[in-house]
Amino acid sequence: MTTTMSPATIAPPQRLPIGHADGVEFDVVAWGPAQADVDFSVACMFEHELGGAPVAGGLLGLDTALGGQLTALRASGAFRAQPMETLLISLPPAALAARAVLVIGLGAPETLDGDRLRRATRVAMREAIRHGARSLAFAPSVLDGGHTDNAGLDMPRMMLDGMLGALRAEHALAQAGLAPPPSVQHCTFDVGAPRLHSSGEAFVAAFNAFVPAPG
Repeated sequence: MTTTMSPATIAPPQRLPIGHADGVEFDVVAWGPAQADVDFSVACMFEHELGGAPVAGGLLGLDTALGGQLTALRASGAFRAQPMETLLISLPPAALAARAVLVIGLGAPETLDGDRLRRATRVAMREAIRHGARSLAFAPSVLDGGHTDNAGLDMPRMMLDGMLGALRAEHALAQAGLAPPPSVQHCTFDVGAPRLHSSGEAFVAAFNAFVPAPG
């Protein structure tokens, strides 16, 4: 006999807080871009997978939910996933939890560095604000593209630097009367469940370096 679980009985994903800055609550959650229940879910994609590896993890889940269209668009050249190239899915299928999905190109995986990740997060925050989103989730997707040697990228620090820098620039525009206040109130970094606690600790340490605790 097969037992199915109703949505009401499915446990919510694990969530760990990072901190609060410039009106935005930051945290990490054990989910992928297809499961992120936010206004604006962001994933990243290389021009090709490192070493010919297949697409995996959360990026595979996103492509599957899109009926294989993400990898098909890249294969056709319609979306090349070059650095900071974007693809906005404004009418996501019911299989996706997010109200909109943005895919950001990371270029060639062989040349990935921390600054490219920082730039990607700046694009993510700015585009979420342009979209009027209140909640944002970001998945770097580098492991999903076969890039497993990431110790030297300092990913939590680089990604927070990008997010906070873009957010503060938007606040400066608003204070100058050149734009409305940023809409985003909640920003999540997607992580795999096995890495949730180690990633959470790394994000908290990086966040505390950027945002000193109130004295």
